[in-house]
Amino acid sequence: MLSVLPLTIKNTMRHLFRRPIVWIPGIYAGCIAALVIWLEFTGGMFLAGKIAMLGAIAFPFFLSVLNYHLETDEKNMKILVTVALRGYFPIVLPVIVLAGFVVVLALLLSVPLSIMGYGSDPFALTGLMLGIGIPALLFSLYIDNVAVCERTKIFGTLKRSMELVTVKIITAIWFFVVSGIIAVIVSVFGAFLWGAILGSRFTQFIEMNLTQQQEVFSQYTLTDWQALIGPEGIIVTALVFGFVTFLLVPSLFIFKYECYLDATDVVWDLSGERDEKGRHFRL
Repeated sequence: MLSVLPLTIKNTMRHLFRRPIVWIPGIYAGCIAALVIWLEFTGGMFLAGKIAMLGAIAFPFFLSVLNYHLETDEKNMKILVTVALRGYFPIVLPVIVLAGFVVVLALLLSVPLSIMGYGSDPFALTGLMLGIGIPALLFSLYIDNVAVCERTKIFGTLKRSMELVTVKIITAIWFFVVSGIIAVIVSVFGAFLWGAILGSRFTQFIEMNLTQQQEVFSQYTLTDWQALIGPEGIIVTALVFGFVTFLLVPSLFIFKYECYLDATDVVWDLSGERDEKGRHFRL
């Protein structure tokens, strides 16, 4: 992966600069994120939770469009809408099946923990969930890519994603490492942007050292933050958070697609069929 990592990142940047359609998921996610943050600061916590949940449920529509556009360079909006509707359940159903499997496995493994007296131990339960959740997240990495690009069934999608990750595990690990670095860089940029716009609201804390500032802010409640930054500051906070989300979502999912292409160059399924690019197999 190290040898192709620069090319993968370069291709990701090329898609971002040359294909406007890839920004559609970012626009959607950014708007949802900004609205949720604004509602949380203005007292609409219940509504914010509902919108966040509905936004997550609808997001696979946009993932379907993104993957199909990256694969075919299709720009016809009518076709892309059709693809979004057609690709929704092939993405969602494997995720639901995997989530159900994780829950059942967690329940089964919690029984011996309870017998050994660790049933109420938060560290044991946390370790159990991490031990199940991390592999599940890793091996399901390419679910959306496989579902859209290879048109597989539910269990075929799960199997294929696991195969791709297993054969090129380094690619999957590098995806998470690079994604973490990108997320940190963009988040820091957003924090500086937020601080530059709202810097005048924090002049009263300038004379404090860093430790004192941390102590003060750690005790702040949501009401305290509302009073400190004011209505305009709440809007700025929501917009900056939405902007960061707008940048991150397409960047990370396009990079994941490029990692998927790298993985498919290794996995050969003799029962499948090669497409015209010689990369994808339809089971």
